[in-house]
Amino acid sequence: MSFRVPVGGFIVVAGADARIPPGTGPEPNREYRSDGVGGAAWEGFPGQGLWEGEGLLVAHDLDLTNERALRQELGFGGDERPAAGELLARAYRAWGMGMADRLRGAFAFALWDPEARTLFAATDPYGIRPVVYAEVPDGLVVGSRIRQVLLHPDVDRRIDPDAVFQYLFFSAIPSPHTVYRGVRKLGPGHWIRWTPHGCKVGRYYDIRYRPDRTVDERYWRRAIPLEVRRAVGRFVPLSDPDRTGCFLSGGTDSSSVAGYYTRLAGRPARTFSIGFDEPGYNELDYAHVAARHFGTEQHDAFVTPGQVLELLEHLPHVYDEPFGNSSVIPAYYCARFAREHGVEVLLAGDGGDEIFGGNERYVTNLVFERYHRIPGLLRKGVIEPLLRALPARGVAHKAQRYVRRANIPNPDRFYSYNLLYEEGATRVFRPEFLDQVDPESFLRLARRHYRAAAPADDTDRLLYLDMKFTITDNDLRKVTQMTEAAGVRVRYPLLDRDLVDFTATIPPELKVKPGRNRYVFKRAMEGFLPREIIEKTKHGFGLPVGPWFARHPDLNALVRDTLLTPSARIRDWIRPEFLEELHQGLYGDSPAYAGGNLWVFLVLELWLGQAGRPGG
Repeated sequence: MSFRVPVGGFIVVAGADARIPPGTGPEPNREYRSDGVGGAAWEGFPGQGLWEGEGLLVAHDLDLTNERALRQELGFGGDERPAAGELLARAYRAWGMGMADRLRGAFAFALWDPEARTLFAATDPYGIRPVVYAEVPDGLVVGSRIRQVLLHPDVDRRIDPDAVFQYLFFSAIPSPHTVYRGVRKLGPGHWIRWTPHGCKVGRYYDIRYRPDRTVDERYWRRAIPLEVRRAVGRFVPLSDPDRTGCFLSGGTDSSSVAGYYTRLAGRPARTFSIGFDEPGYNELDYAHVAARHFGTEQHDAFVTPGQVLELLEHLPHVYDEPFGNSSVIPAYYCARFAREHGVEVLLAGDGGDEIFGGNERYVTNLVFERYHRIPGLLRKGVIEPLLRALPARGVAHKAQRYVRRANIPNPDRFYSYNLLYEEGATRVFRPEFLDQVDPESFLRLARRHYRAAAPADDTDRLLYLDMKFTITDNDLRKVTQMTEAAGVRVRYPLLDRDLVDFTATIPPELKVKPGRNRYVFKRAMEGFLPREIIEKTKHGFGLPVGPWFARHPDLNALVRDTLLTPSARIRDWIRPEFLEELHQGLYGDSPAYAGGNLWVFLVLELWLGQAGRPGG
């Protein structure tokens, strides 16, 4: 198997002792200065590197959509093509720390200003190109990957129990945490600034929901296609059509991107889809509907259980911390398939659900919100006492469950369909582990984001949560890192900042209606998207983990031999009997539930095998 661990990125160290150990990384481009700064860059893709000039040292990972406009605004001549670092240096001299707000597209950079003795770093509004950092004695380490920050010998490498708990709650470790006590992620739309007087983190951008109810639904049905088309159009000039492709799951987002790219590029998009030989998971038929409708050049590949087994051993080398989204597997094989066809850039549809209201959870939330329209006296004085008095069977049991969940306030209710919430932490973890953690640590982060989105409507506040967690901390890490592991750069037209800000003005009651997600988006795209795709239920590139864990002998053996043995590292944290029960669930009524959760534990154990024992 040909596999490439993504190495592109940078590290910059500022402080009294700016150390980067020699011989680290695959031939990094390296700079050392006598004024307490060191920097290194590993060039994996265009836009990644290290540059020195204009009295500044600039490390960068850029994929901008407004580079041409920036060149003109900063005084470069029409024929000048400055290096990425030079463009950033000129922007810093012109706008100072306000430069991050002028950039569009994906970016991460760290900039050392020796005259001001200032290290300034920022990540793009949605964290597409991440920044991580660690405060060390008398200094700051900033990098684009955790592994690069860990090159500094003073960074605290102890595993953070709260981060492990959050991982098992969410399948990923949410910002600002990482699995290491001493390393933090910079939040999307944030900057960090270090001087000898201290370190400060700030925000230059956030999504602000401001629904415009002065116009009617007809306006939005006309405006949405235009804005989506403009967003995709910003990525067309960046891409060589011969070396550009589109992920195509057959959903509304990937189909919209592929369709508009085809029309704007003036030639069929090269579209790539993944299928599974598993009933209920294979949705290539919808990808084919989109491909025929738009006339794309369609390519299909299938993922097998054997390929899952093959890739699992490499995941700890791709991800610098545990990451439990099983869709990494089809994302990688789809990107590798595209690379084998000469593709160097893939356009992805991620973000559409979170800006247009496409997740079923938003619809479900409206169902629970209906309960609170009933007068409180009737709810608390009549309905709930009556339900408590009834035996928990049949319709009464369903009503009891509905009321119980409806009475959980958001955002807790939004995350209550969850292993730890459903099972209870004491059933999953050993008492010694729970003594080290805050069991509400993930929910505290969620509540903070939920409050930050106020005074937005509840639906928009849930969209905001998903933009922070599901997009930044999960989907983008999944798609970006696996696509780059296949040697392909990925871009996200639906995360164009102007488009996201536009969708924040759509009234939430038009995004999601009772029983209907993406309401106005689907109405707006009638006539452009095929009817079958507008009416289909959401699926994506989901992996049939449960059925394969249950039926494929080698995968089943991997689960048993990794998790159900006395030598399993996570048994220092997790009750062995719980893992046994979860494994038995593969053969019960909910193999998908059991398999999905076993995957999260399996990935954690495999990662610990590469990184060391718990607490190490």
